[in-house]
Amino acid sequence: MWVVLGNCNLNIPKGMSRSHLARTLASDPTLLTRSLENQIIPSYDFLKTILRSDEKIVSAFKRTTWIFLEDHSKNLIPNLELLRKVGVPHSCISLLLTHFPEALMESHGEFSENVEEVRKMGFDPNKSTFVLAVHALCGKCNRSIWERCYEVYTRWGWTKDDILSAFRKHPHCMMLSEKKIMKGMDFFVNKMGWPSKEIVHCPVILFLSLEKRIIPRCKVIQVLWSKGLIKKDISLNTVLLPVEKRFLERFVTKFEEQAPQLLSVYEEKVDPEGV
Repeated sequence: MWVVLGNCNLNIPKGMSRSHLARTLASDPTLLTRSLENQIIPSYDFLKTILRSDEKIVSAFKRTTWIFLEDHSKNLIPNLELLRKVGVPHSCISLLLTHFPEALMESHGEFSENVEEVRKMGFDPNKSTFVLAVHALCGKCNRSIWERCYEVYTRWGWTKDDILSAFRKHPHCMMLSEKKIMKGMDFFVNKMGWPSKEIVHCPVILFLSLEKRIIPRCKVIQVLWSKGLIKKDISLNTVLLPVEKRFLERFVTKFEEQAPQLLSVYEEKVDPEGV
């Protein structure tokens, strides 16, 4: 559904606020130079056939206004057809177009090379990780970030196979900043004593908040270790991935008789060294 914005001859999908549209047009007024009938509306109609909701179209637009400006027959349509050809389901195509449309607007030749590279890495086209991996490799900027992440992980003893294994599990682990990787690895390896290759099996933990999630939970684990209440070889994903309620049940409530201050440790009201 479309609404008219003030006196400006420009229609936008519902879900786009006036303030956001104003900021977008101020930063990239090119949209105002395009024909409403010949460019903007046809682009919207085409995107609607794939994304099927205004909310998703707005999300794509917020990522890049060029989704409404570029000739779709040049790159977008051929790239979409390629994904379908290799077996990527509609849900995954929609995911990529909604959140990372710039990947699908890459030149068809380069996009094809990236898709083939991802296939050779062993990704399953039926899973969302396939399109996320394609996104991680698309464009010079993303490729540069990928290579930098590769170098950072090798500093922690990861081999090529380790890095590719982590990439297959969570493709965007190759899009993290060097600072984010280093802070996480330093804490897990040097503060907690976990082997660096433990993270290979669950790279998603590198995305978690160190201050809000990782440190509070690990303080509880340190207390339980010191009292011999749990084994030292407990896995990172067992500690960090469960929702808070499940974590508290398994590691706090369960041991409240042996360590009654665990909840206070978790809430960082008590120093774990004094428990």
